[in-house]
Amino acid sequence: MAQILHFTDLQRICAPDGPPPSPATVERWAGNQGILYKYDRRGRIWTTTDAVNVALGLPAASAQPPEMALLDLV
Repeated sequence: MAQILHFTDLQRICAPDGPPPSPATVERWAGNQGILYKYDRRGRIWTTTDAVNVALGLPAASAQPPEMALLDLV
């Protein structure tokens, strides 16, 4: 199961140095990076580690069912 990345996590990823970016900046950054996201009840964005991985071109952790991963080991 994918880990949830909350708005504060995305702020740190968006701008690791300096002051925390505004919600609009984080949303624009996520959109430019191709990261799929949803809004929380405060209107801030959140996403999952799988969504970030897909945006980076990596396979999502949940892309294969666990049974398939176990069969690959045999």
